[in-house]
Amino acid sequence: MAEAPPTDTAELRRERASRVRIGATGLAAIVVIVLLAVSFSGTASNEPELTPEAIAEHAAAGDPESVAVEEPPQEPLAELGVAPGTGRPEGAAPPPPGTVPAVPPTE
Repeated sequence: MAEAPPTDTAELRRERASRVRIGATGLAAIVVIVLLAVSFSGTASNEPELTPEAIAEHAAAGDPESVAVEEPPQEPLAELGVAPGTGRPEGAAPPPPGTVPAVPPTE
């Protein structure tokens, strides 16, 4: 059978303190487990560190993956279609004939 709820204020305080102590102990145990998992998973990588020197070595060796570097977008919002672009970037080829321009020319 279930115990009757405590009626004395001292008993209520002891029960509340006990619950807080149990909760704090459980939280501390979870923090320790997560910290241990992070420390072990952080050292498991066998991949070499990506440094500017390593990138330069790959580029000098003629590695095609490291040579083909994509330049960052000039107008990321325009590329996503969220904001209108300011036009073609310098040196870009004009659109093929018969296509509708993305931004109407201003006069």
